[in-house]
Parts: sequence; C-alpha cells; structure tokens
Amino acid sequence: MNIKDRIVAVLHGEKPDKIPFLPYDNLILRGELERDLRNKEMGFCVRCGTYWSEHPNVKVETSVNGNVETTTYKTPVGVVSTGAKTHLGRGVDSQQLHGMIRTEADYDAVIYLIDDTIFHSEYEDYDNAVRDLGCDGIVRGSGIEPPYYESVWSYWPDIAGWVVAQYKHKHEFQKLLRAIERRTESLLPIIIDSPAEFISFGGVSGHYGPSQYEKYDLPFYQKYMPMLKAKGKICSAHAHSSDLKFLKHLIGQTGLDVIEAFTPPPIGNLSVSEAREAWGEDVVIWVNFPETVFWNGPEETREYASRLLRSDAPGDKLVIGMTEMGTLGIKDAESERVYSLGMHALADAINAYGRYPINP
Repeated sequence: MNIKDRIVAVLHGEKPDKIPFLPYDNLILRGELERDLRNKEMGFCVRCGTYWSEHPNVKVETSVNGNVETTTYKTPVGVVSTGAKTHLGRGVDSQQLHGMIRTEADYDAVIYLIDDTIFHSEYEDYDNAVRDLGCDGIVRGSGIEPPYYESVWSYWPDIAGWVVAQYKHKHEFQKLLRAIERRTESLLPIIIDSPAEFISFGGVSGHYGPSQYEKYDLPFYQKYMPMLKAKGKICSAHAHSSDLKFLKHLIGQTGLDVIEAFTPPPIGNLSVSEAREAWGEDVVIWVNFPETVFWNGPEETREYASRLLRSDAPGDKLVIGMTEMGTLGIKDAESERVYSLGMHALADAINAYGRYPINP
C-alpha cells in the first residue's frame, strides 16, 4: 500500500498494512528533514478550500501600520474592523489583536456583513491539490462549523469578551448565532456538491464545557451530519482541546466520522483507549502526537509511540499526525535538534510497531 491507500482504507473502515502517519502539510516545512521523513513513509494531510466568498454591499479596506494590519468593513448600518499582528516568525502568518465586536453597537454591522455573504464554488483548486499530492497523502476539503464554535474565533477581541457578551448582550448574541447558521445554510450546497469526500466539520476548542456543547453544538451536528453523510461525505472535527474527558460522551453522539487533533496524555486528559471505548470502533481517531515527549529524548519517544500503537489504540481506525505545532515550535538550534530527533524516532516506531497485525 502507498500512503494514500492507507489513509483511504482507514477512512472507509478497511484495514491498511500500516497505521498512516500524516501531519498537516504546513507544519513540516520543506527541506532535508521533510525529505528524510517522507522516505520513511510519512505523508501529508493537505487542507484546501472549495469555495470563495464576497460581500457585494460592504466596502472592505486594509491598512498597515508597522506589523499591524487593520481590516475595516463599512456596511450601510455601521463600521467594524479587525486587527492582526503580522511578521511573527517562522511559519506564523498572523496573530489576531481584536475582533469585530467591541461594543453592543457593533452587532448590527456584523450581522449585516454575515447576511451579505455570497459564496462561490472553487473546486479547481481542490482538484489541483489532489493531483499535485498524488499518492503522498490526502486532501481535506472545506466543511462547515457550528455557529457557537465559530463565534469564539471570529468576532471578539478576546475570550473574555466573548464570555461576557453572552450575558450582557443575550439578545444580540442569539441574533448573531442565527445569522451565522443562515450563512452556513447558504454554503451547504457548495460543500455537498464539492468533489471533496473528506471534509472538516467544526471541532472542540476547550473554550466551553459540556453544557454549552450540548445546548449549541450537538443539535447542530445532529441536524447537518445526516445531510452530509447522505451525500457520501466523511466529516472530521478538529478536537484540539486538552480537556476532552468531560465531553467524550457528547462527542460520541455527534455522528462524526473522524476526531482529529486528538492529543493524548501527557498533554490531553483522555487516552486513545478511553476514547475508543467511548466512541466505538467506527470513529477514526487521528492523534496529534504530543511533541513534549520529544524533550525526553528519542528513546523515550520511540517507547511512548510503541505503547500508543501496541496497547493504547485497539481497533484499526487510527492515524498518527501532527496538527498543532510542528516546526512552528522551533525557535532555536536546540529545539530544532530535539524536534528532528523526535520526528525520526516517531517515524521509526510507526514503521516498527505500526504494521498489521500489531502485536500487543
């Protein structure tokens, strides 16, 4: 089997010859390390959009002051803006400084902007990405997100502002969530008709707990998951929270096909075996390998990986990846050395212990 054969087999409930090793492609920068790891059968998960959007009745202006970029949205009912710090170093595009909603008066403009969104399909980019990647991995296409989950990232200057808004501006906050869902419904036909079989669908950020997840996210998954599955889509959630233990029973009710960015101990509080017990044999668990293990040295990294592969991960639906830091975490010569040795140890462990049948 080649790399693509392996991941396709896992996603379709078939057994590969070896557990796939597929980090996000942007987290392993091109060069000597990447070439060496690919020679050890590391592949890539490439994320590619399948649409673009416009706001025909909103004037958008961008200004730059030093390394701060401000984008201003002028709507017929008000003006809002976002700010981001750029040029932050290796592999980091930007860091948000503030979102659109800073006062109660900003809601009308933001809701207008959301409702003014027109989506257009962009399938050619996806087809080109699939062709260019070939047998070296898989391309994941655009999907949708629960409005509550999306609201965390997009509209407030910080997480505290988002929390406070739900109590100080209850009516406006609910109007915002309804607007986001209207926009999602307008996007849905493009996602359904896209050539991408494997798509994204929200995630678990760790910014809210079981009560909010059950109230907001779970009904959204239960509403839209059957529509996507009926069209043959394989839906993947980015569960990068380190606190999944208290959400595991709710995640199991979503109908999701893949839980990726899943980070086991010592970073996360849920082991792969516990997740498998909670979610059953049909869910693909796509592990974000905890890079802190690398600092214990290559021998401990190899041992940790072998335990994960041999005893902590029953079932065939397992993928080893890297979804959070990768080479973005390299800041100096020592961290580069530790990362390089760790990645080689991980690849070697998968080749040694990740082949089926896996011996306990």
